[in-house]
Amino acid sequence: MIREGLETADVCVAGLPDGVCVERKSPPDLAACLGRERERFERELRRGRHCGRLLVIVEGNFDDVARAAQGMHRNSIVGTVAAWSVRYAPFIFAGDVATAAAIAFRALASQVRDAERTVARANKVRVPDSTL
Repeated sequence: MIREGLETADVCVAGLPDGVCVERKSPPDLAACLGRERERFERELRRGRHCGRLLVIVEGNFDDVARAAQGMHRNSIVGTVAAWSVRYAPFIFAGDVATAAAIAFRALASQVRDAERTVARANKVRVPDSTL
């Protein structure tokens, strides 16, 4: 396991730079991203378009985010999350931290399995000998 800071997202698989990048958000963190940290977070989402796939996993449900975003109208939250999901990355409301971790793990593990299958298929293909 390699631990280092990423420019975009919280977790990705080293060696698969075009793979899945996971951004995990707690409800209060996402609420801040909808408000006072909006510009910074949108820059991060825009950078995420250069990842293979960016996935935002919220460690709570929508109501948790709405409660944390005090003073923000629910329709504004819905509209922003919908727009960001279309423009940048899907948002998954996991319900709790354990489920968010499980979703992130399985998303990353599925890309590793896909890469392993690709390598296995490539190794089964016989390349003709060169005639040079």
